[in-house]
Amino acid sequence: MNNILNFLVVDDHPLIVMATKLTIHELIPDASIESAFKFGESLSILRKQTVDVVILDIDIPEGENIKMIARIREIQPRIKIIIHSGYDEELYAIPYIQAGANAYISKRSSPDELKVALETVLSNKKYVSYRVQESLLHKTKELTLTENLSPAELQVMQMLIEGKWTKEIAYTLNLKQNTISTYKRRIFDKLGVRDSIELAKKVALLKN
Repeated sequence: MNNILNFLVVDDHPLIVMATKLTIHELIPDASIESAFKFGESLSILRKQTVDVVILDIDIPEGENIKMIARIREIQPRIKIIIHSGYDEELYAIPYIQAGANAYISKRSSPDELKVALETVLSNKKYVSYRVQESLLHKTKELTLTENLSPAELQVMQMLIEGKWTKEIAYTLNLKQNTISTYKRRIFDKLGVRDSIELAKKVALLKN
């Protein structure tokens, strides 16, 4: 009987892929690891072979944001999904966990924390960092406001905070500019701000 665990790392940064593979092998020396640099490529791999754990970046070429979780599970329903992202975990972790991810871990985390996430997920449990757990325990009314944003609105908000323009966001997400403008207005309305500057200030206050 073959007990080798199969992993798929989906990320378009070669150094991140290399570091992730090394971390997996340190924890599970005989693990079999594939990698994909585009979301479509990862789906092709999943259709051809059984994968136990996929480690998925949100900001991936051909990506579909939170819909990627459902797309993966359509092919392999029992697969474990670990989101490994540079996006702010305090804003993104809970929506992705609620959508079905087994874990959310920041790319700023240490290799040891990734190992803990892997061990937790392989034990059939969910994983979020201590930082996210603390923020959940000490939520404020203001923080709850950001949780009322949809995953798509959260992604647009992140890009607005980074100083990106509507046209640039539309191009990056492969959406129409008026769609981004709609998201933008919803974000401003939900958080009670007038522009991107106020938005950045408010999010900074929420994180503190």
